[in-house]
Amino acid sequence: MKAYKNVCFLAVLGLFLGVFLFYAPGVLAVENVSTTPAGFHQFNDLEIFKSPSVDEPPTVIEAIQKNEKTTENNNYLIQIEERTTLLGVNQEPALLSDFQAGEKINVSGWLSADSKTIRAAVIRNLSVKDYHQSFSGTIKKIADDGFTLTLTNGSEVVVKTPLVKGSQITIKGVFDKATGAISNVLSILVKPIIILQEKPAEETASQSAATPSAKPSTLFKNFLKVFGL
Repeated sequence: MKAYKNVCFLAVLGLFLGVFLFYAPGVLAVENVSTTPAGFHQFNDLEIFKSPSVDEPPTVIEAIQKNEKTTENNNYLIQIEERTTLLGVNQEPALLSDFQAGEKINVSGWLSADSKTIRAAVIRNLSVKDYHQSFSGTIKKIADDGFTLTLTNGSEVVVKTPLVKGSQITIKGVFDKATGAISNVLSILVKPIIILQEKPAEETASQSAATPSAKPSTLFKNFLKVFGL
C-alpha cells in the first residue's frame, strides 16, 4: 500500500513538473516585456522628430526614443502647455524656438494610458548652444540702435533693436483699413532675417517682359506703409 502511494505521488509530481515546464517559457516571456505604465515618469535621450509648429504653447513636439533591447523605437507626442518649464542644457530658461528637430531632450511628465502621449511638466534640451530667454519690463529710454528695458526686479537691460530693413515680423493689433494703421498692439514677434536667392538679371528681365506687373491695390499699399516698405 505504501509503495502504491509513492507511485501515485511521483506520477502527480511528474505531471505538475511537465505542465510547469510547458507553460513556463510563455510566462517568462510575458514578464520580460517592458511596458511603461501610465503615470509620471522621466524620459531621457529622446530625439526631436518634429519641432513645434508655433512659437507659443499649447503645442506638440514629436519625439523618438531608441529602444536598445528591440529594433522598434518608442514614438511619443509631447504636449507642451503654458505651465510647462522649458530649460537649456545648463538649466537656463529656454523658449519653444530653441527646440529643433534632431536635438536630444529629457522630458518629465505624465504618460497617458495609450503609452504614446506625454503631458510635459519639464523639458530640457541637451544641446550645447545659446538659448533665448524671455524678459518683461518697461521701456525706460529709446535710442537709435535699441532701447533700455527696466525689469520687474529693478535691473536694467539694453536691447539691441531687431527692427531693421528686411526684418520678418508678426504683429497682433487692431488694423484700421481707412488709415492703414495698426493700433492697440498686443505683441510683436520678430523672426530671423530670411535672405532669398536673387534670380539672374537676364531671367528677371525676360519674365518682366513676358508678364506685365499688375498695379498693387490701395489696401496693399497701406499694408506696406505699416511695415515701412
